[in-house]
Amino acid sequence: MSQPGRTPSPHGEPAAAAAHRQLWLRRCSTWSPEGIDDGRLRAVESNQQAAERARSTVKPYILDDASAVEYQRLDLMSKILDPWTRGYLRAVGVGEGWHCLELGGGNGSIAEWLAAKVGSSGNVTAIDINPVLLELAPAQNLSVQQMDLRTGELPSESYDLVSCRALLHQIAEYAPQVLVQMAAAVRPGGWLVIQEPDFHLAPTTEPDIWARTWEGVIAWGLANGVDWLIGRRLPSMVTSLDIGQPQAKTDVQNFRGRDRGALYFQLFLAEVRDRVIDAGHLDAATLDAASALLDDPNYWTQCWMMTAVWVRKPPSEAS
Repeated sequence: MSQPGRTPSPHGEPAAAAAHRQLWLRRCSTWSPEGIDDGRLRAVESNQQAAERARSTVKPYILDDASAVEYQRLDLMSKILDPWTRGYLRAVGVGEGWHCLELGGGNGSIAEWLAAKVGSSGNVTAIDINPVLLELAPAQNLSVQQMDLRTGELPSESYDLVSCRALLHQIAEYAPQVLVQMAAAVRPGGWLVIQEPDFHLAPTTEPDIWARTWEGVIAWGLANGVDWLIGRRLPSMVTSLDIGQPQAKTDVQNFRGRDRGALYFQLFLAEVRDRVIDAGHLDAATLDAASALLDDPNYWTQCWMMTAVWVRKPPSEAS
């Protein structure tokens, strides 16, 4: 998952560029024994600059995509959520020859998996406002596009599968119109598959400092255009598209201190800490105490739920 626009790196451009280059070097060097294609690296950097220009025209997202910490958070999120996502995509039958569109492709984990599933007779298009990591995916049947979905347009009736994960909550104000575009992009007989978070559970958990922290973070997100509660409304939002009879399922992660889920949320809380506090939604002592809970391997909690909705567009009469 990559976000639709974020604030500039607090470390300044040189540090951000260095972080990007080191990450590219590490990923690229694992793919080819010949080492790094420097021309490709320069092309990716050019795409990064174009993405930054595009983001300047709309309200930025709350996280910093120039941060190496943010890349680590995205990688952890993929490891947590990819098994659920792959399960839903398998269930709708994605396979050889399919033409797929993934929105908000982020670090490319699902786009690469789809590319392998559809094979050489199919293709995958991955769209992101900042496709810097997607550009590194080696799949030959994967095409990458830079687009801000709040202002861009999708081709109509072009794909057997249109999917996104953890995207709409980031652009909550624009989510209804993006959903309409996504539905229109599905071919007759094709599938729309969406996963979005629902943090309604978080403020009900224990102890009180954990619950109060999430009350403050959720309120801060809403003030910045991010709706971490959108998952609960997602089934009705998809139903309103009137393209078929959707199905829905909600998955819940249980995690304990020091495991992958705990590290994910520690990184997230560290990244938003100062802004949440400065905005007056939380005090430092509460947020820091909540984060410290995640160092305790005996502390178990639930935090987010992920709601998946999938629907098949009716086949055309001709088919």
